Amino acid sequence: MLVTGGVGSLIRLFDSPSCRPCTPTDTDHKTFSFSTTIGQPDELSADGGMDVGKVKIPDFDKETERKQREVGKLNVEGFSESKPQPKEQRQVGKLGDIDFNKKKDDAAPKPVKKVGKLSNPFEKQGQSAGSAPARKGPGKISSRFGNKFGGSGLQNDGGSEILKSSMTESRRAVRGPSRRAPSSNPVKNLESRKDVSKDYRAASEMKEMTDDFIKDYLGPGLSKAADLDRIASPRPSPTPAAGKKNSLTNNKGFANEAVDALRATEDYTKIKLNKGHTQKAVKEVAGGKEQLQETLLVQIKGKQSMQTRLVAPHFSSLNSYECFLLITPKTLFQFNGKHASVLKKSKGTELVTAITMAKEFKCMADKATVLEQVRGSYLLRQFNKHLQINNENEQVSEKQTDDEEYEKEQNSANVGYVLDEEGKNFTMVPELSGKRLKQSRLKDSNIYCFDYGVEVYVWIGRAADRSARKNAMIAGRQIWDSKQRPSWGIFQRIAGGLEHSLFREKFKDWPDANAVNVLTVKNPCAPKKDKITFVDMEPCDGEQMRTPLPENPPGLVLEMTDVGRGLGLPTDLSQDIFGHDVETTSVEMWRITDSSYEEYAQELYGQFYSGESFIIRWAYRVMQGGKKQDHDTGRDRAAFFFWQGADCTIKEKGKSAFLTVRVDSERAPQVQLDQSTEPPAFLQIFNGSMVTYKGKISDDRSDKRRRLFLYRGETEKEGSLTELDEISCTSLRSRGSFIIQDGESLLYVWHGCKSRAHTVAGAFRAANTLADQPCSEGERPAVVEVQEGSESKEFWKCFVGGKISYFNLMDDERKYAKSLRLFNLYEDKKQFVYKEIEYSCRYPKVAAPYPFLQSDLYSAEQPALFILDALYTVYVWVGWWPSHTPDGEVLAHTGSAETDFVERYKLTLQTALAYSELDTKEKPDMVVVNAGAEPTEFKCLFPWWKDQEDIPGGKPGPTPLDEELKKFLQTEFTLKELQAKPPPIGCDPLRLEQYLSNTEFKAIFKMSKKEFLNLQAWKQRKLKQQHDLF
Repeated sequence: MLVTGGVGSLIRLFDSPSCRPCTPTDTDHKTFSFSTTIGQPDELSADGGMDVGKVKIPDFDKETERKQREVGKLNVEGFSESKPQPKEQRQVGKLGDIDFNKKKDDAAPKPVKKVGKLSNPFEKQGQSAGSAPARKGPGKISSRFGNKFGGSGLQNDGGSEILKSSMTESRRAVRGPSRRAPSSNPVKNLESRKDVSKDYRAASEMKEMTDDFIKDYLGPGLSKAADLDRIASPRPSPTPAAGKKNSLTNNKGFANEAVDALRATEDYTKIKLNKGHTQKAVKEVAGGKEQLQETLLVQIKGKQSMQTRLVAPHFSSLNSYECFLLITPKTLFQFNGKHASVLKKSKGTELVTAITMAKEFKCMADKATVLEQVRGSYLLRQFNKHLQINNENEQVSEKQTDDEEYEKEQNSANVGYVLDEEGKNFTMVPELSGKRLKQSRLKDSNIYCFDYGVEVYVWIGRAADRSARKNAMIAGRQIWDSKQRPSWGIFQRIAGGLEHSLFREKFKDWPDANAVNVLTVKNPCAPKKDKITFVDMEPCDGEQMRTPLPENPPGLVLEMTDVGRGLGLPTDLSQDIFGHDVETTSVEMWRITDSSYEEYAQELYGQFYSGESFIIRWAYRVMQGGKKQDHDTGRDRAAFFFWQGADCTIKEKGKSAFLTVRVDSERAPQVQLDQSTEPPAFLQIFNGSMVTYKGKISDDRSDKRRRLFLYRGETEKEGSLTELDEISCTSLRSRGSFIIQDGESLLYVWHGCKSRAHTVAGAFRAANTLADQPCSEGERPAVVEVQEGSESKEFWKCFVGGKISYFNLMDDERKYAKSLRLFNLYEDKKQFVYKEIEYSCRYPKVAAPYPFLQSDLYSAEQPALFILDALYTVYVWVGWWPSHTPDGEVLAHTGSAETDFVERYKLTLQTALAYSELDTKEKPDMVVVNAGAEPTEFKCLFPWWKDQEDIPGGKPGPTPLDEELKKFLQTEFTLKELQAKPPPIGCDPLRLEQYLSNTEFKAIFKMSKKEFLNLQAWKQRKLKQQHDLF
């Protein structure tokens, strides 16, 4: 218990000697404090002290007492509220207590107990002055004071006092934390802490320690290295625990790390570390030197075709009529000239957003500092610090240049190159030079070099040859070195898909990667525009459409692993692809019933029905290098497919998706599959034995003795059979192979005259698999192959109506060694674009005879426009105007919708013409066909065809494309022709007056066409209504 006297001294009180003795390991005591005032001294002790309230207080000299008042208290060692750690743990990593005043030749003092010992911070100083008498003998406390604590009294045994009673134990348990606020002085707080005060003082002393102190402590005449060796020498612990090695006192209170640090002689102040996010002006990239300075000054200038160009980072480059961007590694400035237009400032804001979001040019700035041209601005002075200035009084130029002339000058100087087939040199391409290009001109398989004067970029497509990439920078560096270019210019390698904003701005239609779709709400109170503006779209690029697709289709990705065609991916080091193998471990199937699902018999695996839905669980394992691994790549995985037949209702399809979730207790990936659109990874599960029958499994097939199957598949393991609706000669195709089942005793395998070798082999293998299935008669049916043109009479009896005329290619001597291609053309954001329909099962160097289905055309949003490349004929398929939605609602199309469709139709014809003219070997025929009126040769380009009843009739038959296009080429009509309802095809109903000749227009409206367009919109409409031109 601590008693604080009027002089601020602290005394520790303990119980009588009858209690258990206090040893250095006793830590069950508590620390208490209370204040008392000094009254009349009851008695004086023999050693010069005095008793205050029967509590013994040490007496010091005046000098010591004065310092004691300043400190406010005496340090008490050995006790704290919490249980202190053992001595071995308290000294880990600490310096310990070292008396540097101690001489080596002094006699070692007798060991004194530290528990309960009064520690005076001025004890050493007092002893040196000889003013602090030593206290000897125990002090006593009166019994009346001790009775209050249990009657046993208190005994001071000379340093070890113990206080023990029921009242004190109870108070120790219930007493809360002190309400006294801690000292605001952090140094005093640190000194008052019992757990760190000793270490804090020792660390402060060690910080001021020098080599002289070490020598004084260890003895004279010893070197520093010898001193340290002696410090680190092990010595036995005074009181080691039994069976434990006391390694914490081996260094005389020093930690091993501290001794090693004192031994070290390295001077770390001379070591220079590399800075992060630094960007060298010149660096080696793939054999060529890439040049990009840290400080870039970009000028934004132009009117219609805004030019974003790099200029010299000099103050003289600034202009009051332009907008500039200053890019540095840490800052980004946007300088707006006082005469700069709103368009230039807006373009600058767009570039700032792109740079800050993507951290382009290694600029780490989170936002840009926008500077308006104001003289004397502090921010402007910060901006000028990054620029070269010849004269401090230099002002921003007020010289204005024509924006349009600047655009023409910059665009005419552009030069475009393409890397040759050998991949060594760049060849200048006139089509890529002298103008601002479109993004569509860039092909992923090519490598380009664009010379913009002080900027030279080598653009490498995503699908470019890897060996050519290495030489591209060397060839591009030759173009850079061919001219005298400034040191602040840019020579850089641009990877396809990673273009920065300065490069993207060189193209006029590059989409903004950071663009956000904003919902615009029309304000009814906003003023209406007086003039009518029209946006003309352009046809698609036929050359770009002829770019071949990648040989392999995108593989099936399950759990972030591309399983490819179900067998894994091969290793391709040229494309940085490290392959892996996929092994099928098991397959399970369930059939969806009316209310639930049931297990499918294993012998029926691979047999599907167009009116049913099935759930398939595919268990597989991914292996690296063909070997089973113990880590994640070798674990067992699973995927669930829910297959939906073409004749299933919407309710049945929804039920299959719902039940798949119930079956999947593993939370594995779930994939929806529609009939005839299965990916290769699903087809290979059944190893070429997949068969899709018509109807449901419960249908009565006793009277259905004959069936017709079509074989599809580019490899044997991915082959499948599909039962056709009609057993007729019109269902046969000369480029395919069919299987005709005549009862249960005979199977015919019919091969068309243009059927490819892989189709012939796959169909024969599928026929034998079909023959191996169990039948009611118990005998395996015979398999007979038949070639087109050599059929027997018995063969034709299998078809309804016998042998009738059908479309075939027997008289066609041309080769059909390529796959068909299909393009969907539509309008997207005021641009006319196309999308190629990909065949998911295409195989490298294998021609697919029938890659597309009728549903690819009819399931698109109508009226749709398609271009079908059938090798020797290019078809333009035109959709229809639907009268009802799929839900049965009536649709009504407006005149503006018809106008937009006519415009898209015209662009489709022009695109098909440009696409066909690029065929240098043999110019194909160009035919326009309408939905519901397709000719037989067009229907035979698909594996099966079923006429749709909801398609409105009256459409014209196939028409040559040239004749259809001529209707749009006519630009002048008479007034009577324009007044007809509907107007001539190709005419815009909103601008019928513009199709009049200049002479007739002036005679009718009494003004020229230019004057008419300058009128307000309401006046134009009024004049057109007078002449019935609306």
